[in-house]
Amino acid sequence: MFIISYIEYIISYTVSSIYDTARRGFGRRLSKPPLPAVKPLPYRDSFLNCTVVRPRVLKRTANRSARGPLMTRLTLLDSPKLRYATGAMMYFAQGIPRGLLSITIPAWLASQGVSAGAIASYLAVVILPWVFKLVTGPFMDRFQYPAMGRKRPWVLGAQLGLTLSFLALMLVDDPVNQMGTLVWVGILINIFAATQDVAVDGMAIDLTPVNEQGRLNAFMSFGKAAGWSIAAAVSGVLLVAFGMKVTAIVASVSCGVIFLAFVLVTERPDERRLPWSEGEARGPRQAVSSFKDVFAGINDVLWKPVSLILMLIMLLDGLISGYGYALMPIAAVNVFSFTTPQWSNLVAVMGIVGAGVTLVLGPTIDRIGPKRMLILTASLVGIHAFLLAQTQFLWNDSLYVKVMLSIWVMMLPITMVSVLALAMAACSSACAATQFAIYMSVTNLGYSAGSKIFGMVSEQTTYPQSYMLLSVLVVGMIAVLFFHRHQHREAAEGGRARRIYTITSGGGEGGMFFSGAMRCPKCRSDMLQLEVDGTVIDRCDRCQGIWFDAGEMEALRDKDIAKAIDTGSARQGKIFDRIEDYRCPRCGGHMTRVIDEQQRHIGYETCNDCSGSYFDAGEFRDLSQLTLSDLFKRFVG
Repeated sequence: MFIISYIEYIISYTVSSIYDTARRGFGRRLSKPPLPAVKPLPYRDSFLNCTVVRPRVLKRTANRSARGPLMTRLTLLDSPKLRYATGAMMYFAQGIPRGLLSITIPAWLASQGVSAGAIASYLAVVILPWVFKLVTGPFMDRFQYPAMGRKRPWVLGAQLGLTLSFLALMLVDDPVNQMGTLVWVGILINIFAATQDVAVDGMAIDLTPVNEQGRLNAFMSFGKAAGWSIAAAVSGVLLVAFGMKVTAIVASVSCGVIFLAFVLVTERPDERRLPWSEGEARGPRQAVSSFKDVFAGINDVLWKPVSLILMLIMLLDGLISGYGYALMPIAAVNVFSFTTPQWSNLVAVMGIVGAGVTLVLGPTIDRIGPKRMLILTASLVGIHAFLLAQTQFLWNDSLYVKVMLSIWVMMLPITMVSVLALAMAACSSACAATQFAIYMSVTNLGYSAGSKIFGMVSEQTTYPQSYMLLSVLVVGMIAVLFFHRHQHREAAEGGRARRIYTITSGGGEGGMFFSGAMRCPKCRSDMLQLEVDGTVIDRCDRCQGIWFDAGEMEALRDKDIAKAIDTGSARQGKIFDRIEDYRCPRCGGHMTRVIDEQQRHIGYETCNDCSGSYFDAGEFRDLSQLTLSDLFKRFVG
């Protein structure tokens, strides 16, 4: 679907370019209009879904129209369809390394006679870049090239690195004697894949309105599931038929095509596609946070008993996944007589089915709670492992084996989604993004440890005993789950709107993005929570706009309190006050302009659904002060 959308965009670009060339004539330069003074022009910002009066130079407007419709059609800020297509495409690229490195190659190594311990050690090490990916976020925030966008240069660099790193697999001719080379190449590939994941998530959060994030998350998750499924199926055939070199070239070319397609896209209008292209920075440069600032609030919530128990649950879930991903392909080849293409195709088909089931189960998780859903799904995984261990006499029945392996492949993403929902519910609003990233890193660390554990015990145990150990790990996680007692702070206090998360699955590395802090609807920066007289409000860290949930504005409408809350510049607030048509940052509902009855010169926006209100800097302070001039204006009006 996203590939078709890109083809449409590229065809549109080609046609418009031919038309512009024919209209101007070959060899004749477009005459330059005289450069007038800067003049305010209405500018339609589809990201905020509003019309903004912004100073623009007529020369730039003329140049943009002369370049044809491509600048509008291939700008992420202006096109929801392009955001969906780009998100799915980039997550598809992330799925290619997982399908090849974590699904196909372990089965292929087993068929080549590599020991179970060596395969498990390989899986334990190549996943490590996903463990440490959380440290790349602050680097991306600190080092930017705004002329090409905030995160787009990082996405381009990581995708190019991913394309080239696949070619290093051509160095592996003999996997039995070159396991060290294969491990280092796998680490290199996953470094670029994890970096691309962080950059794409940051770009998506920056450019996507709150009412579109759920749909974008679904496209991205499906794109990654499609990526690793197709990569597993295709590479399983290529490795057996043509060897590692051809497989590496096909993977590299696939990522290269995605890289070239992304080159055509910009974050905002008039930005550069490449460093030497024409263009300029359009988005405001975000404030840079140091590592000390990023982790300042983490200690307050991360080391509480509730958080420690949750990290233990995440670690155990990773252990189960890593242990299972190491055990299953080796058992499929060495015990159940699967070929590498047969195993890859089974994982590909059932992986897609599991991703679809997780999308359907999202509302169910919200209804019964993530803890209950996780206990249910983990119990099914444990029962499945126990049955495999106790039914060795049926291992010669190919239908029974296929059904049991298919159920295991399908159940893992469902369990993973339940774990993610549990982690999201425990995140504190002030530092949710960093806290969630730490939880995901703990899960990936557990995955690495689980693979290593299987490698250590595989030489000392039989396969039925290995399956029994897997069921014991599941029982341990369920036991820890019963100690998890958590009610989110906002829900316990009452009065705050319940935070809603879109639950989707994108693969073993947790392919999804999450930003816990509410984002300002005007400038898209994070809104920080402030507690005033027992009431918690949200204030933008950049433009100083203020969000009040239903009833909070009336409770805090006091002159002294307003001065303490509304500390921003009224002049800056008037600039952002021009943005009126946007979506509610809390629930995604429509915002309506409201004029105060006593002070007719003050206008603010209220959500039609959740009744929350947004004030630009200086407006709430002005609202709380009724002067003689206001009374006179009211009397005259």
